Amino acid sequence: MYKIWLMTSANVAKNFKDINNINCPTCGRKTLDYLYIGDKKTKIGYLQVWCHHCSNGIHISRVKIPEGAKMLSFDTEKDLDEIVPRYNHITP
Repeated sequence: MYKIWLMTSANVAKNFKDINNINCPTCGRKTLDYLYIGDKKTKIGYLQVWCHHCSNGIHISRVKIPEGAKMLSFDTEKDLDEIVPRYNHITP
C-alpha cells in the first residue's frame, strides 16, 4: 500500500490544481487533500497528502515545493494540527 500512496503523492505533486480528480489509493474516493510545509526561499520542505474520507495519508520529506501549491512556512505560527487533520500514516 505504501508504494501506491507514494505514486499517488507524486501524482498530487504534479497535478495539485486538479486534486479533486485523484482517487484515494485506500478507499477510492476523490477526497484527497495536501499541504506543503517548507522554506519559502528555497522551496524545499515536506508534503502531506491525506484522505478526508478514510483518514489515511502519507508524509514525504525533502521535496521541491511547486509554484502555486498550498504551503505553510516552517516559521509559521499557525498550529498545524488545526489545518491538517489527524490521519493514519501509511509507512513502508
